[in-house]
Amino acid sequence: GIAAELLIGNAGVSALTSTPVTTLAGTGGSGTVDTAPPAPSQPSAPSVDATPSAVIGLTRLAGGPAPAFTLEDHNGTPWSLAGARGKVVVLTFFNAECNDICPVLSSEITQADQLLGAHRSDVDFVVVNSDPLETSLAPTPPALTQTGLAGLPNVTFLTGSLTDLSSVWKHYGITVALDNTNRVITHNDIMDFINPAGRMELSASPFANEDALGIYSLQPAVIDKFAQGVANSASGLLRGAS
Repeated sequence: GIAAELLIGNAGVSALTSTPVTTLAGTGGSGTVDTAPPAPSQPSAPSVDATPSAVIGLTRLAGGPAPAFTLEDHNGTPWSLAGARGKVVVLTFFNAECNDICPVLSSEITQADQLLGAHRSDVDFVVVNSDPLETSLAPTPPALTQTGLAGLPNVTFLTGSLTDLSSVWKHYGITVALDNTNRVITHNDIMDFINPAGRMELSASPFANEDALGIYSLQPAVIDKFAQGVANSASGLLRGAS
């Protein structure tokens, strides 16, 4: 069925190991608790016959300014949201190790990029790392190398210190919970569309199926429809800015 991310980290974060479970400071949680990590809300699987907007769970936002942030790409180069002004930014979140929804969402981003055609140069797909256990800039993360995203010039994967990442997670509604006993992390999935003027216009809800081995997948037809919804949404914001 449709599942939220449930993943195993592979590096220690000593500052977060004082109790069995920690909801990372600043991510919208209530702090340290002694129960299992809260399960993020799980979007329902839409019918494959639904419209692209329905499949991605498109929601129109109030249009307020997108929270500013600066992180680093896999080359260690600072990237700021302010520097993307004039383009549509499609902002989403998955793990550097690509052990969550990453394979599915990467396929959707790749297809959406193709559907944009000549307009792809006016759209930046930006992925912020959601794994507090793997924040290193080197080597190039599997999220890029294992998915083909590294070959797309308008895709940027960002990471940074846990403090900087937590600030971005908080401002964009991402909740990350770490179970310090078994190193299991849960986080929710959000995709935001920021218009060329830097304002939050639309939001979507990525989803995928998780099997018994923790591998995420989705029917090709649903991936296609999700990609159409992403491309249509980004193109609509470009037309609105012209």
